[in-house]
Amino acid sequence: MFDTHISTLLSGSLFRKVMCNEPLTLIEFNFLTGVLINNNIPFDTAFAAGNRKNPASIQLTIHINPSATLVLVTSLEPGSSVFSPSP
Repeated sequence: MFDTHISTLLSGSLFRKVMCNEPLTLIEFNFLTGVLINNNIPFDTAFAAGNRKNPASIQLTIHINPSATLVLVTSLEPGSSVFSPSP
């Protein structure tokens, strides 16, 4: 059942948006975490405030099982994230 929730979640439009490195709004990110909570999927988040060089960004770590995690980084505005290397 847990695997079904993960598969459904990963195929959603918000995850596709994150995977295409498109910025998320705070409302979209809150919705995403709400879905994780409602489906009892463990996760961690980290927030990096924006500055002149890098936009504000969020790192979301989803714990699939004890040895597998999925780390997604999204910016809240256009630009490269603090969490990812610069191009």
